[in-house]
Amino acid sequence: MDDRRQAGLARVRLLLLLAVAALLAVSGVAFVHAFHGPERRVAIVSVGGAGATPVPATTVQRWIDAALPSVAAHDEKAWRAVLAPRGRAARRALADLYRHLAPIPWTHLHAVVQPSRRVPDAYDVRFEGRPGGAGPSDRVVAERLLVVGWRGERLGVVGDRTPPRTAHQYLMAYHAPRLLARDGAVVIYDESWRPLAAELAADMPLARADVRSVLDVSGGRPIVLFLYSAGAEVAAYLGQSHASARERFFARLPTTAPATLWWPTDIGVLASALTPGDPWTRHMLAHEVTHTLTWRWFYHTAHQPPLLLEGLATDVEGSRSYAPLRVDVAGGGRTLPLLKLFAADDLWSDNRMAKVDLAYLEGGALVKYLIARWGLVAMRRFSVDVADTSLEPAAIRAVVRRDLGVSWPSFYAGWKSYVMTLP
Repeated sequence: MDDRRQAGLARVRLLLLLAVAALLAVSGVAFVHAFHGPERRVAIVSVGGAGATPVPATTVQRWIDAALPSVAAHDEKAWRAVLAPRGRAARRALADLYRHLAPIPWTHLHAVVQPSRRVPDAYDVRFEGRPGGAGPSDRVVAERLLVVGWRGERLGVVGDRTPPRTAHQYLMAYHAPRLLARDGAVVIYDESWRPLAAELAADMPLARADVRSVLDVSGGRPIVLFLYSAGAEVAAYLGQSHASARERFFARLPTTAPATLWWPTDIGVLASALTPGDPWTRHMLAHEVTHTLTWRWFYHTAHQPPLLLEGLATDVEGSRSYAPLRVDVAGGGRTLPLLKLFAADDLWSDNRMAKVDLAYLEGGALVKYLIARWGLVAMRRFSVDVADTSLEPAAIRAVVRRDLGVSWPSFYAGWKSYVMTLP
């Protein structure tokens, strides 16, 4: 073969190589090894182009799992080394997660990874666990929509597409979360509220004792109490646009996915609504602890009547004067007729606090009367049986007759007389 022919073939080969290189550069495709695991294989993964095969969710799951031990070890360098964030958004998202998760002692902290249906190469990473060893193992504590990609053979977070409300939800609502576990209480709080957190933890045994003394109800599981700095923090934790007046002190089921009926329920307390050292704090806590321990009575009933739920808690609380209710009953009890109040699905629907307070007093007086006249066992049976009806007047009358052995007129007359004896 002469020299001119050899030179021509060399030029052709060079042009072909250049064409292949250009094609690869334009398509943005790279051939890389999948993340180490049982199904390790060669995959075509996008690093900027469209239409490429995504990273398998199982691969992302194992990768996130490999990073979580660094949270318990308080090793942020190892956290970043495994997750390899690239870009400002990715670095900020992972730093924020670490800053909120690392200060809390966890039991069974884990992640649940699902590919996003809307954002290419993004994964919904839901962090779950038991803070201080309390509550359900699938409690959601943080959630992020992370964009994942490869650079060479290394998997990394390359973006964060989390909606703002979700990014600040759950534990992420706190500025600097800390945990205090003591005497059956697990208190999560912002660092600046440590003295108040300690006060609430110290009051927890007293509040439990109040519930046991009045209702003979107890439970050995620790109760998780979230101490919020401000209403905005409450709203952020709950994923709401704002917090309502009732969300200064409240009980609610832990946020799990899927929803599970766990007990005891959580307690939420707005720190700015409390005065340190105020004896009333114990009464407030007793009210909320009553909810955490009795709400499960109504988990499988047709309804959860607020009149009964709040009546139980108001009775245990023991800090209210029944004078407004005595005045109303003496005037005919027309403001909030008791028989109709059973069916109310929200005692706060009327924003006037005088009416809200009156409804709570009616519930408290109802529970007190049932216990005083028929005893604790009959009170609980009556409460559950009522909750499992339509809550229509006829249904309430039927339960009164069946469970208590009296007619509604007789029951109501006795209740009115009892109210007049309350302080």
